[in-house]
Amino acid sequence: MAAQDTPNTPDAGAQAPVEDTAAQQVRRALTNQGDTVRASWRFSLDAIRSNIAHMSTEAKDLLVWAFNWCIDPAHPLHFADFCDRIGYAGNTVYKIYSGKYRHPETNKLMDAPEKLVKALRDFRRLELQRAKMGRKQFVLTPTAKKFFWACDIARKCNTPVIVYGSSQIGKTEAARQYCLDSSHAVLVELDAVGGLRGALRAIAAKVGVNPELPTEKLAERIKKALNPDMVLIIDEVHLLANVYRRRSFFQCMEELRRIQDFSKCGMVLTFTLLKYGEVANERRRELEQFFSRSVHKKNLGDRPSNADIRAICEAHGLPWDERNEQIIVAKDLVDTPYAVLQQLATEQGLKAIIERIRLGNDLAADDNREQVSWQDFLRAHYAVEKNAQMPDSGWERKA
Repeated sequence: MAAQDTPNTPDAGAQAPVEDTAAQQVRRALTNQGDTVRASWRFSLDAIRSNIAHMSTEAKDLLVWAFNWCIDPAHPLHFADFCDRIGYAGNTVYKIYSGKYRHPETNKLMDAPEKLVKALRDFRRLELQRAKMGRKQFVLTPTAKKFFWACDIARKCNTPVIVYGSSQIGKTEAARQYCLDSSHAVLVELDAVGGLRGALRAIAAKVGVNPELPTEKLAERIKKALNPDMVLIIDEVHLLANVYRRRSFFQCMEELRRIQDFSKCGMVLTFTLLKYGEVANERRRELEQFFSRSVHKKNLGDRPSNADIRAICEAHGLPWDERNEQIIVAKDLVDTPYAVLQQLATEQGLKAIIERIRLGNDLAADDNREQVSWQDFLRAHYAVEKNAQMPDSGWERKA
C-alpha cells in the first residue's frame, strides 16, 4: 500500500532535454494510433461521480474539476502527463477514478490520500493562474457583474436563468471568466448546424461524456454527469433556432428542460436580444414548460453601457475625465473620444472598441511610449474606418 501512496519522484540524473524530445516523439506516435488526450482519460463523468461518491467533498470536487479541465480542448492534458504533474503513479490515480482504490487487507473503499488532495489543490491553483495570465485582460464591467449574478442565482436556486442582450455586449467573455473563477461552472458554446444531437454532443464533450453515444443515451448520461452544485452555461442558444427544421429548436429546449429537471443543476442560457424576443413569442405554445421554470431573467441591454466603456477605458489607462476633449487626429480632422465611443457602442459593440484600444497601443509602442493616449485611440479608429472605404481604382483620372 505504501508504494501506491508514495508520489513519483523523477530520476535526478535524467537529462531533461533528451527525455522531453523522446516523450514528444512517443506522444505523437500514440496520437497517430488514436491515443488522444480524451481517449487517455478512460472514464466518463457520470461514472466518476458514482465511483468516488464515498470520498470527502473536497476530494470529489478536485477530482471532478481536474478531469473536466484536462479533457477540455482549451487546455488538454494527457492522463499520463497529469499523473506526472501531480506526482502520482498512473495506476494509483486510475484506481481512484475507477472506484478500485481499496484497503489491501479489508478491501474497503478508501478516500483519496491527503497528499494527493494537496497535489490536486496545487495543480488547480497553478492551472488557473496560467489560464488567467494567458487570457487578454478581462475587465469586470457592470455588465459582467450582472452576468456573474445570473450564474450565482442559477446555482443558488437550482433553476434555469435566461440572460439576453445585444451582440458584442460581453456575454461570452463574462461566461469564460466566470468558469475560470468558479470551479463548479462549465461553458458550452453552441453552433447552428447540429440540431438536437449537435447540442447534446457539445454538452457531453464539456461534461466528460462520450459524445459519440446514441442520442437517447447521450441525454441520460449527461443527466447523471451533472449535479445540483454545478452551473451549466449554454451560450448562444438562439443559434439552435437557425437549423433547417424549426421543430428541432423546440426539441432542443425541451431536452434542456429535462436535463435540468433531472439533475437540478443551475443552468444559464444566453440569447441575443433580437432572437430572445422571437423565442419569447413561442412561450404560450411550444416553450411554456421551459419558461415556467425560468423565473429569473436578466436583460443586459441593447448596447454596452456608458459604465462598461468607462471601466474598460480606465483599465487601459485612458483617462475618462478627458473623454470630451477636442483632439487633433490629423490635419483638418478633430474629434472627441466620447463621440466615437458612443457611436461604436451603439453600432458595433465592445469588440470594436477594444480592438481600437489594442491598435492604439501599437501606435504608442511605435512612438516608444508605454501608455496609449486618446489621440492614439482616435488615430486607430480612423485608420480602421479608412481601410473599410472603397479604394480609388484610378480609372477616373485622366492619363
